[in-house]
Amino acid sequence: MPAGLSVADILVGVVPLLAAMVTVGIFRWRRKDEIFTDVTPGLTPGIGASDRTERVRRGVEYAGPVAVRFNAPDNSTPALSGTVIDGIVHGRDLTATLVDLALRGIVTLEKETNLKGKDDWRITRTGVGQDTMAEHERVLLDALLAGRSSVLLGSLRQADVAQRWRKAEIAVYRAVVDRGWYRKHPRARNGLLSFLGVLLILIGCGAGLVSAVAENHWQWLPLGIGFGVGGVLLIWRGRGRTPRTALGSAARIQALGYEEYLKTAEAGQLKHEELAGEIRSMLPYAVAFGVAPHVAQVLGDALRSARIAEGSEAALGMALDAAADPGIFYLMDGLVDLVGSVDFSALADVDPGDALSGLLDGFDGLGDALSSLGDGIGDLVPGDGCLDGCDGCDLSF
Repeated sequence: MPAGLSVADILVGVVPLLAAMVTVGIFRWRRKDEIFTDVTPGLTPGIGASDRTERVRRGVEYAGPVAVRFNAPDNSTPALSGTVIDGIVHGRDLTATLVDLALRGIVTLEKETNLKGKDDWRITRTGVGQDTMAEHERVLLDALLAGRSSVLLGSLRQADVAQRWRKAEIAVYRAVVDRGWYRKHPRARNGLLSFLGVLLILIGCGAGLVSAVAENHWQWLPLGIGFGVGGVLLIWRGRGRTPRTALGSAARIQALGYEEYLKTAEAGQLKHEELAGEIRSMLPYAVAFGVAPHVAQVLGDALRSARIAEGSEAALGMALDAAADPGIFYLMDGLVDLVGSVDFSALADVDPGDALSGLLDGFDGLGDALSSLGDGIGDLVPGDGCLDGCDGCDLSF
C-alpha cells in the first residue's frame, strides 16, 4: 500500500461505487413489468377482487405460458395491441388501422395502377363514422391524408409523411398511457441516472485534480476512482425501458394470446354463422401481428366450407351481411380487384353463386393485397426506432 494511503481512505472511495451499484440495482428492478398476482395472467381483477401486483421475477416482462385467446383483446385496437407487445409503434400498425377503418366504412381502400404501371393504393374518407374514431386513429389517418379527403400513396413524399408520422406515433403512445398500460411514454429513457453519472464523473475528475496538487495525493485517489467508476456505471446501466403496469401486462398477454390464435387458426375452428364478425375482428389484428396471409387463407377456407355446408346464398349472407357489416365488402372490393366480376354496390341483383365465387377469388388474393398495402405504407414511414415519437415526450405527457 502506498505511503499515506490508509484502509479508511480506500473504504471512502468504495462508498460512491457501492452507492452507484445499489442505485442501478434498484433502478433495474423497477424497470421490470408489473403483473396481477391473484388472477390468471392476461385477466384483470373483477369488482371487489384483489388487485395486488408484483414485479415479474425473471426477465423484465412476463415470459410465462400464454393461453390462446379466441377473440380480440379488451379495450384495445389493432394499433394499440401491436404497440403494447413490444412498446414500439411499427408501420404495420398504421396499415392495420387503415384496414380496421375500412371494415368500419370510415375509409375506402382502392387499388389503382399508377403511370409506371405499378399497383398503387388510394385512401378515401367516406365522411361517415368520424365520431366513432379514437384519437390515435384520427391522427394516424391524418398522417397520410393531411386534411385531404383522398390520397394516392404513390403521390406522397416520404419526408412529408415522416414529419406527420411522428405525431401519429405520439398519439398511439399517449393512448397506451391513457389506458393505464404505462405510467409514461413507453420509449422514454431515464435521463436522471445518466445526469447523475456525469455529475459523479466530474466529481471524480475534481478529486483527481486535488490528488495531483495535494500534499498527500494518495488520499484523494480512491475517492476519485470511486466517483468516476460509479458515474460510468450509472451512465452504462442507468438507462432502461419504461415498465408496463399490471394493466399493461394483461393487455400484452391478451394480445399475445390472440396473436397465437391467429397464427395457428384453422378454418374448422370458425363457426359459419359468425364469419362476418370473424372477418371484421381477425383481419386488422392479423395485419398488426404480421400474419395476414395465413388469416386470409383461413377465412377463405372457412367460406368454402360454409358454401358446402350451407349453400352459396347462405354462405354469402354469412360472410358479407351487408346490413350489419358493409365495410367487409367495401374492403374486399378495394383491396382485391373484384370489380370486373362482382359489383358489390348492386349485390342484391347478383347471382349468389357468382358473387360467392368472386368473393372466394378475392380471399385468395387478399393476403397478397394486404402485404402490398403494407409495403406501400412501409416505404413512406420511417424505419422502426428512427422517429419513435419520444423526443420531448416528457413534456408531451
